[in-house]
This record gives sequence, structure tokens and C-alpha cells, in this order.
Amino acid sequence: MEGLAEYRNEIDRIDKELTALFEERMNFALKIAQYKKDNNLAVLQNGREDEVLEKAVSNLKNKDYSEAIKSFLNSTMEISRNLQKSKISADKEQEELEIKREEIKLNSKVGFPGVRGSFSEEAALKFFGEGSDSISYDGFEDVFIAIETGEIKYGMLPIENSSTGAISDVYDLIQKYGFYIVGEESIKIDQHLIGLEGATLEDIKEVYSHAQGISQSSEFLKQYDEWKLIPFINTATSAKLVRDLGDKSKAAIASKRAAKIYGLNIIRESINNQKNNSTRFVIISKEMEVSKDADKVSVVFSLENEVGFLYKLLRSFVENNINLIKIESRPIKDAAWKYFLYVDFEGTIDRKETVKALNDLEKDTAYFKLLGAYKHNII
Repeated sequence: MEGLAEYRNEIDRIDKELTALFEERMNFALKIAQYKKDNNLAVLQNGREDEVLEKAVSNLKNKDYSEAIKSFLNSTMEISRNLQKSKISADKEQEELEIKREEIKLNSKVGFPGVRGSFSEEAALKFFGEGSDSISYDGFEDVFIAIETGEIKYGMLPIENSSTGAISDVYDLIQKYGFYIVGEESIKIDQHLIGLEGATLEDIKEVYSHAQGISQSSEFLKQYDEWKLIPFINTATSAKLVRDLGDKSKAAIASKRAAKIYGLNIIRESINNQKNNSTRFVIISKEMEVSKDADKVSVVFSLENEVGFLYKLLRSFVENNINLIKIESRPIKDAAWKYFLYVDFEGTIDRKETVKALNDLEKDTAYFKLLGAYKHNII
């Protein structure tokens, strides 16, 4: 028993030294947290923890303890990370979150892709009003370029359809140009097969529409596999083309409004697969604007290829009682198998829990951007 007591005394001595060393390590962790905060660095530094573990194993005299020392240090580093996060979060929560509250200027110039009669124009008229100063552009990127040069203040662009999903090009362009989402609008989409006066189903050989219009009407189109389907810039542009070609064998998939504008007849109504078909549009701007009634937030951040990384990030939303509405992933160009995650969630931007969740994301990801806070507006 005397030998056991001596062993326990030695362990008590070592534990006392370990406690002092642990306290010293945590004091340095807080200093590091302050440095990271001052220099806008992420709490988790890729590669640093692996380096610490490798060095610890190399310093062992008895390599049988390799896995044990890794487990011990992993626990210690996790405690250190959490302490740093708490320190940074506490400091940030004490700082006033300055959000510029500014309503969208409905009398400003707004651009949309396509021509008169497009669904994007319809969304712009619904949001900005019938008398709004709207300008049409050929494609999605032309709208972004016009905002970049100051030709227009806002752009109205489709970003998601209820039946065919995300419109990836728009997500990629938001990332490319670094613009913000300042609002959203949604409209019911009814796709119609339209053509020249007197044209019938038997006359048709070619059908023009935007790829989304073709996809949304795929079930109807399967019945006519002899038709040549030609993706075009825009549904309304397709209608205009059919009118200009003046050929009964050409038809378009577009809206009733487009048919009326370009003097075309509806050959078959409502050919879209889903009767409750709608598209969500976003209003983009070079500057971030947050309206007083904003109750939805959009962010984008990088997803690292690490075990449990996504779980760690999304856990912060759960812990802060935040309801996620949508998650969309897009590949990072020139970085194989790495992704940006676009996340929409409910909440006000200056709510304490929202601020904490965003702070956690910003600290733990290599790339993070707040895309916007705006009024939730989906039919």
C-alpha cells in the first residue's frame, strides 16, 4: 500500500503541474484570440493542429502512447478553440452592429434579362410598379455589367424555380461580381405553347424557349419527340423570334403576355409539368441595403473538405434557434471538389442570435460573405 500511496502522490504532483500548464495555455489562447480578432483571422487555422500533433508524437520516447497523446491534445485544442470563440463572440456582441436601414428606391432604374413580355420583366413590374424605369438586357451577365457601370441601380433576376430548382448561372454571377441581394419577388409561371396565327400542333417542327421553359414543360414535350427543341436566350425572346421568322413550323414556350405583345396565338395552354409552378426572383445591387421589415438573411461561405466541417457550421444555426430555408452548393472555380454554400434563413440581421451565428461562420470558414437581409416574399 505504501508504494501505491507514493504513486498517487506523484500523480497528484504531476496533475498540479498540468493544471498550471493548462491555465497558462488557456491564457495564451485568449491572447491568440485577441490577435485573430484584430487581424480578422479565422479561429481554426488549417494545418496548424496537424502540425502540433505530429510534433507531439515525435517528442514521445514511448511511441505506444502516440494515439493517446493525440486524443489528449485534440481535447485540449478543442477547449482552446471554444474559449477563443467565446472571447471573440463576447467582444463582438458588445460592439454595436451598425446596419444601414434603407428602403429600395422604387423610382430607380432596374434591369432585367430578355425582352418585353419576359417573366423577369413581369417580376420587375410587380415589385417596382407599372410605371417603373425598367431596361431590358440580352442575358443575365449583361444585367450585372450594367449595375457595375452604373447604368442601372438594381437588377431583377430569376434564381429558383419551384419545379426545376436553382438557376446556377445567377448564383455564380453574384459571386463573380460581389453584389448583394436587397429584395425578392416571386410570380406564378404558366408556360404556353405559342405560334403564328393558324398554326397547329401538326405544323410544329421546332420549339424555342429558355432551357428552364423547356425543362418545366418536359412531360408535355415527351409526347412530340419528333419536335426539335432549341434552348434560347429567354422565353419572351423566343416568342419574338417566332414572330420575326413568320414560319408556322416554329413555336415558342412563353407566357400569355408574351404571346399578346408579339401577336402570337396560344396553341396549347398551361403545358408546364406542375400547375403550382412559380419562380423566385432576387433584386441585386452593388450596395447592401436593408429594409426596416427585412426578415430573411442570405449568406455564402466556403465548405472545407474536412470530416464534420459542415455539421460544425450548421450546428450554430440550431444552437441559435434559426430556421434554415434553403441550402445551395456551387463549385469553387479552380479548386477541384471544393464548394461555396449559399444559405437562406429566417431572422432579422441585428437579432442577437443571428449575430452570434454569423460570427461563428465568419470565424470558422476560409471565405464568408453576408449577401443580404431583405423581406421574405414568396407566393
